[in-house]
Amino acid sequence: MIKTKVYHISFHAAHNLSCLFFWGCNFSCKGCLRRAEPLDCHFPGTKNPKPFSPTFLTLDEITSALKKAKPKIIVFEGWEPTFDQNLSEITKRLHHELGTWNYLLTNGYFLPELEGMDEVKVSIKAISSEIHREYTGKSNKRVLENFQKLYQSKIKLSAETVFIPGFMDKEEVGKIAKFIASFDKEIPLRIDAYWPIVSKRWRAPTTKEMKEAVEEAKGYLVNVSFLNGSEEVQGEVIRLI
Repeated sequence: MIKTKVYHISFHAAHNLSCLFFWGCNFSCKGCLRRAEPLDCHFPGTKNPKPFSPTFLTLDEITSALKKAKPKIIVFEGWEPTFDQNLSEITKRLHHELGTWNYLLTNGYFLPELEGMDEVKVSIKAISSEIHREYTGKSNKRVLENFQKLYQSKIKLSAETVFIPGFMDKEEVGKIAKFIASFDKEIPLRIDAYWPIVSKRWRAPTTKEMKEAVEEAKGYLVNVSFLNGSEEVQGEVIRLI
C-alpha cells in the first residue's frame, strides 16, 4: 500500500479535468491561498470550516476515485506536489491505468522525476533574490536552476507568477519574463492577481494594473495572460474526495 500526501480531489466537468491536492510545502509564501482555503477554491458557496485536518489517501484510493470520474487531464497542485516522495509512483500509475495527461503545478524548488509527467508549470515568484526570500522564506537559486533543467528536458513547460502592487510589481514581472525569454520567448506566462485573503499587508491589483503588467511581460514573451480572480467558473465543480 502506497501512502501519499493527497488529501482532496476535485473534478471540473467542463474541462474533463481532475485536481489532486497535496499537503505540505517547502515554502512559506505570505499570500498562500491554501492557508485560507485548503479545498478547491472553485467550489460554490461555503467552503471548508476551520480548522482543517487532512486525511491522506493511498494510491489505490486515488486511482479508484479517478477511474469513476474518468478525467482526461489531471492537475497536480496543492500546497506543493513535489513534497510527496511518492509523486512519481502516482504519475506513473495514472499514466498506465487511466492514460491521463498529467500536469504539475510547482514552485520549482525541487525537481521531481518526470516519468509519467506530461507538462509542468513553474511558479516563479521573483527574480530579485531579496524579494523572493521575503515572500517565500527561501532563495530562488534552485527555482531558476530547475527551470533551466526543465526546459532542457524538453517537457512541455510554462510559468506563472503573482502580481502584488508595490512589492512584486510590473518591473519584477518584466524581470521574470526576460528570464523566461532567455530560453524561449514562446514559453507561456500567466500572471495571477494577488488576493489579500491571508495577509492584508498588500492590496489586490486593479484590472488596469494587471493589463499593464501583461504589457510589460509582452516586451519579452509572445504568450502572456492573466487571471484577476473574478473569472466565472465554467461548468460544475465536483468534490470527489
